[in-house]
Amino acid sequence: MNQHGFCSHDQPRRRRHNGFTLLELVVVIAIIGILLALTLVAVQSARESARRMQCQSNQRQVLQAVHSFEASRGSLPSLYNGTSLKYPLQEWDLFHMHSWRVELLPYLEQTKLRDSLDWSAFATDAINAPIAQSVVPVLVCPSGPDPRQNMGSGRSHASPPVGLPPAPVATTYFAARSDYDAMAGIQVLVPNPLPSGSNGFETVFFRWGVWGWPDFGNGTIAGTQLKRYRAGKFSDITDGLSNTIAVVERGGKPIDLLRGKPHVTPYNPNADYPGQPGWNASNTFAWSMSHHQVGVNQSNSTGIYSLHSGGANVAMADGSVKFLSESTDFNTLVKLFSRSGGPND
Repeated sequence: MNQHGFCSHDQPRRRRHNGFTLLELVVVIAIIGILLALTLVAVQSARESARRMQCQSNQRQVLQAVHSFEASRGSLPSLYNGTSLKYPLQEWDLFHMHSWRVELLPYLEQTKLRDSLDWSAFATDAINAPIAQSVVPVLVCPSGPDPRQNMGSGRSHASPPVGLPPAPVATTYFAARSDYDAMAGIQVLVPNPLPSGSNGFETVFFRWGVWGWPDFGNGTIAGTQLKRYRAGKFSDITDGLSNTIAVVERGGKPIDLLRGKPHVTPYNPNADYPGQPGWNASNTFAWSMSHHQVGVNQSNSTGIYSLHSGGANVAMADGSVKFLSESTDFNTLVKLFSRSGGPND
């Protein structure tokens, strides 16, 4: 009994809490989870930012090589090079000649690679396959998928054997990919079931770009027109080099992508070849943007496409690199894609 007349055991005892309650533990775990998630997002964002910057650096190097080539040769590298043909004789030849990237190899410290190619054969010929599968790092966007080589083209065009009627043939070849392509112009198509429509589409709008040719722009690619081919020059640009796109991203190949999802394009022997991934082989002579697919990151078979979030990198003719937003409107794209504002360019 204490001095107040109460027994000590009658006083309420205070309990000590030496650990977390279940509720406190749940709250702490939730906070840790949120912090880890935020950290992961930040790390992924930082990595993608680094990849996007590396992609921009790649494109600067490519444009620097283009400028060095023009200073040395007096023109831009041709879209179609080499083989026993001086120029494409038929439309399907466009997909088998050596590309403009091949001509840039000496300016990208890849002279040995260029010299290893057999220029008497098509770029897609089996004799050039081992060289075609060599990865050229500066031509690959780090945000792109793996593998970077041994990529089947899925389909291509082939010149017919001598003596046979001209008819395209579906073929497959393998090559290391390039995620960068030349901007030859903009072509807007709409469906047209009439025989006069090209491949089921009709051109309703056309403008030449940096790789277009002043004397090669009447919309046809008959043999007589192909013989008028000449390489472009930066002096052909009247809109200003800083206002004209020269090289763009066209990533995700050889898979055809439409708004981020795989898209199967029916094989048409007369159509452009959208899935060609190889750095060594030439592509179609003009940039097609078909009806609903116009825009950035809409379709990698007909337009600018990257695996960066929100847009794609483009290299301007002056050598600068910009990030083009997916929200860029059509009229702005037309101005950036064309080399001048003239009605026939």
